[in-house]
Amino acid sequence: MNITSLLDNAKRKFPLNVAYKFHENCLTFEQVHEYAYCIASKMIEISEENKPIIVLSNKNLFIPSLYLGIALANCYYIPLSTEMPQVKLQSIIDFTQSKVIIADEESSEKVSKLNFHGKLLSIDECIRHEINFDSVNERKERIVDNNPLYVIFTSGSTGVPKGVVTSHNSVVDYVETFADTFNISEEEVFGNQAPLDYIAGIRDIYIPLVKGCKTVFLQKNLFSTPKLLFEVLNNEKITTICWVSPALAICCQLNVFDEIHPKYVKKVFFTGSVLDVNFLNMWKRALPQALFVNHYGPTEITASCTYFIVENNKEYERGIPIGKAFKNRRVFVLTDDNREAEKNEKGQICVTGSCLALGYFKNKEKTSECFVQNPLNNEYTETMYKTGDIGYVGDDDNLYFCGRLDNQIKMMGHRVELGDIEMVANTCSGIDESCCVFDSQHSVIVMCYTGKASAGEISKFLRQNLPSFMIPRKLINLDNLPKLYNGKIDRQLIKKWAGIEI
Repeated sequence: MNITSLLDNAKRKFPLNVAYKFHENCLTFEQVHEYAYCIASKMIEISEENKPIIVLSNKNLFIPSLYLGIALANCYYIPLSTEMPQVKLQSIIDFTQSKVIIADEESSEKVSKLNFHGKLLSIDECIRHEINFDSVNERKERIVDNNPLYVIFTSGSTGVPKGVVTSHNSVVDYVETFADTFNISEEEVFGNQAPLDYIAGIRDIYIPLVKGCKTVFLQKNLFSTPKLLFEVLNNEKITTICWVSPALAICCQLNVFDEIHPKYVKKVFFTGSVLDVNFLNMWKRALPQALFVNHYGPTEITASCTYFIVENNKEYERGIPIGKAFKNRRVFVLTDDNREAEKNEKGQICVTGSCLALGYFKNKEKTSECFVQNPLNNEYTETMYKTGDIGYVGDDDNLYFCGRLDNQIKMMGHRVELGDIEMVANTCSGIDESCCVFDSQHSVIVMCYTGKASAGEISKFLRQNLPSFMIPRKLINLDNLPKLYNGKIDRQLIKKWAGIEI
């Protein structure tokens, strides 16, 4: 099975079911199938097989058809955010050497300001292309389930773009496993929060192909006005939400439950970062009959590899577990000396199974560093992914997340390496040196720096060069940054000076 098989099956089994809705417009599975074949026909004319196609667009009803059409042409897509700074966009375009970009109208203007000499196509041009069934079917027959489906770029500390390459097989296995584990039915209505260039978006895009259910794409601005958001959830009769934890938290912080409840929501999945237990309890009180599930997993293991079903009458003083592994995955904790940790012993969370990505795009060194032979197995080749996350297995046999081995953090569901922020900040006039640390208690990035630049000047510069979720909320000017004996910045002392609990 590959992702195009799911598309064909959905068209055969649920042709007139609504697959996706955005604003007042809908697409049935039959229409999604047709548009995907139009797009594939266009891709075949202009691209060789197994080549990357960049998709640069705001949330759009035709995004699933674009992704599926690119897959039908036996190519793979690279989804990029329109909010990405020009410098970052340019670096990814240069790095991937993609010769095709598909963009919406707004994004096309952005591309015109970049150094790109390939083909720039509009979404409208692709979906209206004449179908050539013979050429599409010929390409489709050559798809291997281990071929790449997409490359998602995450934050990289070296300044070199880091793209996670994921296969058809991993995605198909994940969405089928998710749908079966949580009894997703044809009547399900998903309310999509995640950007469609983000790993969490694959659930909302591809699970409908498995079960014939519907996804409603929600506008980003709704999440800053939760009352209006809940009205949309009720009007659309949304039953299932798979949201990053901050999206759930903001509904609590703005006291929306005092005015309105989501009447139809029966399943709540949260992921991306740790959800505050107090916020979880507010949601549980508002939706006492709903299923609440915590998910864990980095991009390298295809959306999530563990889950924990929250118990209604239990308090989670130690935090909410990240639970146990989905089928076809093994998740375990390794100590520094490569033995499996005992219960309640901390170590690095490691994963094996069908969920693993193919590696990092054009980066063999990083791939061989993170995707390694499982040291617990000396009998045959078994690739293991080292997550860089710290965790332990509790007495209840559930896995608990404790933080990062390095200075990588999660902000608003996005994985961020603090070194990326520092690299940009150090190019600001008036900054000599900078160091970013994370206040996990308040979910705030703090930046200490030396130099004569004012906080206002720095904030303005960072807003122009970084996504909003990467901008430090607290700036501290120091005479000198403390150093360790090896010359590196003493981040622990920085945290102490910034008033952050260690």
